[in-house]
Amino acid sequence: MSAILTRRHFLASGAAAALAPAALPAFSRAAHAAAGPLVATTYPGTWEQAQRAILLPAFTKATGANVLLEPVLALEAVSKVSASKSNPPFDVVLMDEGPYLEALSRGIFAPLPVDKVTNLSALPERFIDPNGMGAFITAQVMGIAYNPSTIKTPPTSWLDLWKPEFKGRVGITGLGSSLGAAWMVEIAKLNGGSESNMEPAFEAVKRLLPNLGAVAANPGALATLFQQGQIDISVNYLNAVLPLAQNGVEIAIARPDSGWVLVRNSLHAIANAKNLDLAYAYINAALSGEVQARMAAAPNFLLPTNRTVAFSSELQKVAKSEAELSKLTLIDWKTLNPQRAALIERFNREVRI
Repeated sequence: MSAILTRRHFLASGAAAALAPAALPAFSRAAHAAAGPLVATTYPGTWEQAQRAILLPAFTKATGANVLLEPVLALEAVSKVSASKSNPPFDVVLMDEGPYLEALSRGIFAPLPVDKVTNLSALPERFIDPNGMGAFITAQVMGIAYNPSTIKTPPTSWLDLWKPEFKGRVGITGLGSSLGAAWMVEIAKLNGGSESNMEPAFEAVKRLLPNLGAVAANPGALATLFQQGQIDISVNYLNAVLPLAQNGVEIAIARPDSGWVLVRNSLHAIANAKNLDLAYAYINAALSGEVQARMAAAPNFLLPTNRTVAFSSELQKVAKSEAELSKLTLIDWKTLNPQRAALIERFNREVRI
């Protein structure tokens, strides 16, 4: 993956807690324990914390197997697996929709058997992968993060980041992150462009350069810059912002007038994985109602995809039901993906602080 500019790289880890998901099928604990640890990817920051605290204990309790959890962004995971298809470094990978669709043609994913991933039956149609190669375990909501102690009136538009009073106080991520790519699409649209015409976004970001205080590697690192007092306004996910706010950090998130943006996240078993059955069990655990209910609650705030899980009060501010959730903005990744490598290279070349 191309290098992304950042002032600091932040990796957080969380403590494990026991959880016993009743919806998991029976497995041979002895066989799974003997198979060795499952190797799974996660995202740095709050994702890693949540999965260590909730998903990993649930999976281990159900199977007796352990997990080696590695924080890796989706594009990097695809690159590593593609480079070693016969001996992949991971058994299961966490993906955003864009990198997943781009990687489909590489033949690196294993089909998900419904008899082994039984919780697939609890997903509504919009969260079922039509390719049968993965499962949408959650969706992240993208909005405008800001410091409420320095910005008394909540921002209402992505264009607020260009206001002169925010000189040197704006944070964004590079296009190697799905957050950065989705945000650039929104900026393109506000300036007459689209997923097929990203030029207006680059022209707009050139005008934003005086305001930029940081270009972070990932959403977790970007959110941490608020904690360090380096930025006052940025793009970010609800689940990156609210945990910090609950811990007393001066950070909040606002809905842009163009609407919340939804980025769906999925888990995928890797073809030729050493522990394929464990990969299926891991994905099934992530889809269980018990795990998703805890992932949706404080302090994680990840939207559930299991239809049996109710939205928390904070998530209801975004969508009160699955019907409302289906109306949120989605990025046309199929159109964006063929250009993405060139867009990342251009961004890294042109966007410097």
